[in-house]
Amino acid sequence: MKRKIIGLFVSLLIISSLVIPVTAITKRHEIQITSNDSDVPIWKKGYSWTYHFTESRTHAYNTSLSGDLKLKVVDNLGDSYILEAKTIPHGIFDLGGFGIKTTIFTSFTFKLKMRKADLGIESFEEKLKGIFRLKIGTLTLPIPIQAEIRTYVEFDPTWAIIPFPLFDGKSGTLNGTEIWHIKVYAHLFWGLIPVFGPQNISIPLTPIPYTCSEEQIIVQGKTYNVFNVSAEWMDGSRFESYYAEDVGNVVKEVIYIPYGGGYVWHSLILELKDYSCTSQTKYSST
Repeated sequence: MKRKIIGLFVSLLIISSLVIPVTAITKRHEIQITSNDSDVPIWKKGYSWTYHFTESRTHAYNTSLSGDLKLKVVDNLGDSYILEAKTIPHGIFDLGGFGIKTTIFTSFTFKLKMRKADLGIESFEEKLKGIFRLKIGTLTLPIPIQAEIRTYVEFDPTWAIIPFPLFDGKSGTLNGTEIWHIKVYAHLFWGLIPVFGPQNISIPLTPIPYTCSEEQIIVQGKTYNVFNVSAEWMDGSRFESYYAEDVGNVVKEVIYIPYGGGYVWHSLILELKDYSCTSQTKYSST
């Protein structure tokens, strides 16, 4: 359950970026750090970032979803950022033993709370709801089905998955010993038919070894200079955050969670498409 939830949501947690001019990569050298937010980007209310996502799962139940997700900073008061997103996903998945397919009347909403000091994740909430079409095998039937799935996750303490400050060759362990307070439920036909939940779950989150390297990548036809933060669990589950230091956040996320026996339990890729923001970082270069 822990890894399934990681695969579904971790790559939605810090997505924001600007397009970087194409330049030769130069090594960054860390300057003296005087506070916890020494190289953390500063976001303002109204900033927004649009990402394309593709998701698939092949164990327990099959899922294939894709679409564009636009995140927007709706509040930057106090010690936290609040980001919200809404999109119309495209794809199919199993729910309660049968398949359903999204329609133009299906919506996905997402709300994220992050600590300003280090972009640590405090909580997120998501909801997938609307009208779907029934799918049996490869046949999609013209039968409308109303469904809703809600999830709320709280991190205690917060979880920082970008280990600031970043520099080429850095390695270590992302903080663990955290508990996810998870509430999830799903129902059909406006609550008349419960599918599962509500469930309240607490799960320890173990520390994750990571490495950091400076690279150049192409995302959606644009070239970026990035720090690639790669983290991997003992079972081979991994995620990669491609962080653009010049613009203050990731331009790409890759999630891969194996099951064994040739199965891929979950995979998820997010890539930056568009943005409306500026950024501030605190590194010097030579």
